[in-house]
Amino acid sequence: MRYECINVDLDFLSKAIRARGMSERQFAILMWGEDTHRTIKDFLRRPNTTIETAMKVCNILDISLDDFFGGSDKIGQSPHIVGNQNIVNSSVVNQDLKSLQAENKALRMVIKEKDERISDLKKVKDELGARLDMVLKLGQNSDSVK
Repeated sequence: MRYECINVDLDFLSKAIRARGMSERQFAILMWGEDTHRTIKDFLRRPNTTIETAMKVCNILDISLDDFFGGSDKIGQSPHIVGNQNIVNSSVVNQDLKSLQAENKALRMVIKEKDERISDLKKVKDELGARLDMVLKLGQNSDSVK
């Protein structure tokens, strides 16, 4: 994604502040603290905004970084992204979701079948153990009879 500008657009910032129903002074207090004498014009004196500052502004004004750097007219609305790789409600995602659900169902059936097979094998093992014990007892009895 490319941004329209790398410096803060003061007109956009002023509109965003007004859209939130606050004054520039209220914004400055939230931004820099109660005892500050700074104003939004400080962004002109220091045009290179750090990501921390940008994020703080965005959190105060409830806007996205795209809005902040792009200066869109839709304050507080995230941009609509078009494309099968980006939209969660796309037909591709719904098809993938259905195929994944079907695969999960098939895997659950395989696991259930495996568990049943293990249970059957345990029963067979127990039966064979019981028969072997019986054969050993019979073998001991026949040795003692001789």
